[in-house]
Amino acid sequence: MKKMIFSAVALIAFSFAGMANEIEEKKVENAVVITDCFSDAIDYLNRIDPNYELSNIEGARIMNAYIAGCEKAKKITSAN
Repeated sequence: MKKMIFSAVALIAFSFAGMANEIEEKKVENAVVITDCFSDAIDYLNRIDPNYELSNIEGARIMNAYIAGCEKAKKITSAN
């Protein structure tokens, strides 16, 4: 009888000791960022040429280069 009581008390004591050392798990969520490359390219062009001094061809080249880089970055980011 004494062994049974001792075993029960020991079981309870070790259960509490085990729960005290328990580490709380943190849930990490991934954020999804959707980039509108065209709108970003327009904003970029407006920042570098606020007075509209570039020709249409120069502006188009800058926008195309910006959009191509943005799309490439989106593909690289989504692959990871």
